[in-house]
Amino acid sequence: MDRAGVGGGEGGARLFIAVCFGAETTGRLAALRDEIRSASRRGRFAPDGNLHLTLAFLGECGAVEAALAADAMRSIAFEPFYAAIDRIGRFRRADGDLWWAGLREDAPLMSLHRRLSERLRDAGFGAEGRRYSPHVTLGRGVRSDMAPRAVEPFGEAVRSILLMRSDPAEGGRSYSVVRERLAEPPGTGPSLPSYDLTPIKCN
Repeated sequence: MDRAGVGGGEGGARLFIAVCFGAETTGRLAALRDEIRSASRRGRFAPDGNLHLTLAFLGECGAVEAALAADAMRSIAFEPFYAAIDRIGRFRRADGDLWWAGLREDAPLMSLHRRLSERLRDAGFGAEGRRYSPHVTLGRGVRSDMAPRAVEPFGEAVRSILLMRSDPAEGGRSYSVVRERLAEPPGTGPSLPSYDLTPIKCN
């Protein structure tokens, strides 16, 4: 999702909205990443702290765009739901494939993505040009003879979504949290969201 229709500005940051995972799920994702890495001739593989599910990529944003994105997050309510990872696959690329761990397209996840995308579009962010395929990126530029396959499903309850920033770092990029939108407890109905303003590691 780009920022078509939303003005940028100097001193902006690369932002995205994501789901991050706890230690157990991150560990199992890292094990899949390491399996692919061990079967690859080359590639750039995500560190543990960068393993996340992107709900929307916003691109370079100034303070105004960041506030619009936070307002979009504030405007949607969702209950906790289970996110399940059940396969590994790849997107073919001429310079090396992008390998990922795929999530089941369960109704709560797909509904959350759809409603968030609608709010962002209403705020002036451009629509994603392709169908949403929920996945966690494990490696880029990968050359491997490994084949995509199903894995024993695993995952966890999603209890928040995060507005995150991406900054250049040695060997890649580092991520930090700007805002957190908490899920609503079941049966409580809409309420004011909670935000954690402290930058933290994704995992």
